[in-house]
Amino acid sequence: MPELFAKAALIISMAAVATQSTLSYYIKGPRCPKWPLWFQVHRDAIHRAIRTKPKSQPTDETIDQIDFEQVAADNLKWDLPASDISSDIGTYRKSAIQVSDVPIDAASAFAHCGLAGTKLAALTAADRTEDGCLRKIPYEVTVPASLQLPAAEDTDTFASTPLFPGERIILYLHGGAYKLGSAASHRGLTGRIANHAGLRCITIDYRLAPLHPFPAQLHDAYIAFMYLVSRGFAPTDIVIAGDSAGGNLSLALTVLLRKASISVRGLLLLSPWSDLTTERPSLKRNAKFDFLCAPPLASPLNPARTFYAPGRKLSAEMLDEMAYPLVSPVYADFVDFPPTLVQAGEKEIIVDEISQLFENIAAANPHANHGRYVYECYADMIHVFQQFLNLPDAQQAIARAGAFIKAL
Repeated sequence: MPELFAKAALIISMAAVATQSTLSYYIKGPRCPKWPLWFQVHRDAIHRAIRTKPKSQPTDETIDQIDFEQVAADNLKWDLPASDISSDIGTYRKSAIQVSDVPIDAASAFAHCGLAGTKLAALTAADRTEDGCLRKIPYEVTVPASLQLPAAEDTDTFASTPLFPGERIILYLHGGAYKLGSAASHRGLTGRIANHAGLRCITIDYRLAPLHPFPAQLHDAYIAFMYLVSRGFAPTDIVIAGDSAGGNLSLALTVLLRKASISVRGLLLLSPWSDLTTERPSLKRNAKFDFLCAPPLASPLNPARTFYAPGRKLSAEMLDEMAYPLVSPVYADFVDFPPTLVQAGEKEIIVDEISQLFENIAAANPHANHGRYVYECYADMIHVFQQFLNLPDAQQAIARAGAFIKAL
């Protein structure tokens, strides 16, 4: 019965938001010139759903009272809904990586990664010494309708092995603040990117915080990459892509691979979350536009903290750790970085850190060929606006993303 009342209250609340948003749209005009009514209503509804009231926020003084298992359960109640793709875009199939099938030499792979390397090596050891059922990483492989195969090929297009010599493939890492999201929630987006690129796409369901804090997600992404390599893909034929937290993970994975002298084909980063330590001016400047909102870093439920070290009090030492490039890739060494397309929305709250990320990449490669590093900031758009598939700007951005990948 309490759940029924809670759902009823939510419905009433969302109806009130939709009414208020619609009235505002017709009386005051759209909040941004390029926003259709349905988009403004969706933005306001999402913002209301994820907004937290200051009075409900715990502090470091009460951090020991937080039940992070309950936090994880509450996150699932607000998880991103599954999306789908039509046959004219592509088809998909679910599968899983058996981690025991992926050879990892932790001593060499993580040797130069400091504290993060120690944690990654420990996670690798745990995977190898578990009793009972071996761990699996679920994933989906998407076969785009535009995929062109040699006429003589008669193979299983859902297999995770190359369909022909030199086939390129996209490894996609979904967003969701490291606490939400899945291959299913991003299927509409990844299917369209893959179709425009003409490449197959593998999207993994990595472990989520707070029950699986850093670097569990990076560990899963690394396993997925090495799985593709073990199946016959050359590292330079793998394009790494991701949005939001998945953009953070894409960058971190690339930085990790570079430490082992492994190069990838290129990166696609949609609204990448690249700095977990600094709150830049766009956080306040765009608060009334973006649906994205989060408690401040001082709160133990701030996504950066529940991802990196849930239950640990904020300190200068922890902030230093969070500034490490595998956590906050904006601080990485970008000299000779792989070709990268970064897309952002002008009205998103993290646009300043995204701009800083691209400035750092460009500054480290002043003599790079035109088109190797590209930054596209879309007017009036918000965080991962590409997920709103009916927006003209989303369609344009996805098409440009596919074209960038195709040209790599």
